[in-house]
Amino acid sequence: MSRTFFDHIHLVDPSTGWDKTASVLIEDGRIAAVDDPAKIGPPPSDATIITAENAVLAPGLVDMRVQSRNPGHAYQESRQSLTEAAIAGGITTMVCLPNTAPVLDDPDSLAALVRHDRNEKRATPRIFAYGAATRNLDNEHMAELGLLAEAGAVGFTNGIIPIADSLVMRRIMDYAAMLDKPVIQHAEDMSLAAGGEMNEGENSTRLGLRGIPAEAEEVMIARDITLARLTGARYHIAHVSTARGVDLVRRAKAEGISVTCDTAPPYYLLNDVAALQYDTRFQLSPPLRGDTDRQAVLAGIIDGTIDCIASDHAPQDRDSKLLPFGIAARGSSGLETLLALVLGLYTDGHLPLLRAMELISTAPAVLLDLPGGSLAPGATADMVLFAPERGWQIRGGAFRSLSKSTPFEGHPVQGKVISTWIDGKMAFKADPPHGT
Repeated sequence: MSRTFFDHIHLVDPSTGWDKTASVLIEDGRIAAVDDPAKIGPPPSDATIITAENAVLAPGLVDMRVQSRNPGHAYQESRQSLTEAAIAGGITTMVCLPNTAPVLDDPDSLAALVRHDRNEKRATPRIFAYGAATRNLDNEHMAELGLLAEAGAVGFTNGIIPIADSLVMRRIMDYAAMLDKPVIQHAEDMSLAAGGEMNEGENSTRLGLRGIPAEAEEVMIARDITLARLTGARYHIAHVSTARGVDLVRRAKAEGISVTCDTAPPYYLLNDVAALQYDTRFQLSPPLRGDTDRQAVLAGIIDGTIDCIASDHAPQDRDSKLLPFGIAARGSSGLETLLALVLGLYTDGHLPLLRAMELISTAPAVLLDLPGGSLAPGATADMVLFAPERGWQIRGGAFRSLSKSTPFEGHPVQGKVISTWIDGKMAFKADPPHGT
């Protein structure tokens, strides 16, 4: 039996509400005991003892929105670079979108992506996937949702394009409700977006770029909430970015409709002023909005309307970003910056540390019925140990991901991953800081 003992560690576990010093015993990959150091007693004689002053032990991050690029686009992200980037970011579980080549619209393709090779000597993140909501993401023909669910799909989505047809969406919701799986929507009315290149507003006019109105998101959310009310489906909005979008979710929840949503760090930290230099690192989907929208997204995180925060990892190769702003590829690398950018909500005084960690661990695990997100006795020992006060500067060139593009290039942050643990095994250990 293998044993690891975390001695006098600051434990933050949103699933139990624990936010204080504890000792934690791991046995054969599971949490065997958690208690006050005075109560739990001395460590077993054969245990590996871990101590870390000024560090926090928390459930490993559960990232619910990742574009794997695998299979089909390994030049943008390989399976190895994806997993190395994830564990360097403290992520122990990630859920991938079905927009691969081939599309994950059949059980075999989906099972191949999520297969976890237990013979690997090194612990790797758990990979789950959404099944495609429509065949080949064509928006016309519903995929075999039942077979995809049997193959392990944790929900259904068309990935980075919306499920546009209302009747098709209703049928998908009907079936998903019977399967008790969520439907995840990229909420954007493409006819309103009309090939836009950035957020519609004063800055798009100044730059001479075609604008995407906030209403393109709001119209789709309003329609889908109506269908969720009709069907009783679990409806989830990905990367919500507008004030009216957040408010629609808030009202739907008050009405008792099964609606949830997530956002990503760019949408509460940045606004469309960032695009004024035509820097394609800020070319994202949805686009960076105006500051009123940014503040509303932040308010939605603080008041609990927004359930989770995802990395929205969308790796792009260098050439696809070295283009004029309007036609450059949309997306950026996000796995290795998620923890630090969310911890900013704590260090800036917006959220308690417990709630900040809940947004990226326990909440997405519960929403998608995934393992993880808890360090209660009996839980699998998927954990992240991090230094919340350690400052560093985001540099895309240092990413493990093949994609080096980040809208937070040069951004100073606090919170550094020390080690990542999966099944009680150390999957990642950071280099010690200079001078130690």
